[in-house]
Amino acid sequence: MEKDTAKINEILGYEQIAAQWRDRASLRQERINQFLWDEEAGLYFDYNFRTGDRRQYEYATTFYPLWAGIASDEQAKRVWQNLAKFEQPGGILTSTHVSGNQWDAPFGWAPLNLIAVEGLLRYGYEEDAKRIAGKFLTMAVQEFNQTGTLVEKYDVCTCSANVSDEIFFGYSSNEIGFGWTNGVVLELLKILEL
Repeated sequence: MEKDTAKINEILGYEQIAAQWRDRASLRQERINQFLWDEEAGLYFDYNFRTGDRRQYEYATTFYPLWAGIASDEQAKRVWQNLAKFEQPGGILTSTHVSGNQWDAPFGWAPLNLIAVEGLLRYGYEEDAKRIAGKFLTMAVQEFNQTGTLVEKYDVCTCSANVSDEIFFGYSSNEIGFGWTNGVVLELLKILEL
């Protein structure tokens, strides 16, 4: 958003304000890489400001810096090398941990899949990005053909929208016609040029 705000101000002829926003974006990129990048793991992690430690929890948000263009080529390569940790028959896992929480494995959410796909595309990993897009779309279309609906979340390991019995934390219902899934399906279709 800072880069977008800089571009808007640049277009409007407010170069000094645009420069301030570019500086903010640059500082944010620096801090993200300082605090969230874990060189040993090759992933971006959450950071606990109280303890000063990264939380070694493998989560699909590791693809956000690729999506935003914040990662260096080498960092993007390292995240890409960890793709197998997240990739399942129905797309990208929310996390690699099974906890009974709707925000962990085996669940996958449409926006996280789109962010992973777009992040991989940005850094040239087109084959992998399109494979993941295809996996998520195949699962969503399969479920749509069975139920006539798109839903909020899926079990990307079994390629099913039947998730209620697996969720112990968070709400176990699976909302029908969920906007972000609808939008992601359209974006992935466009990426695959279908």
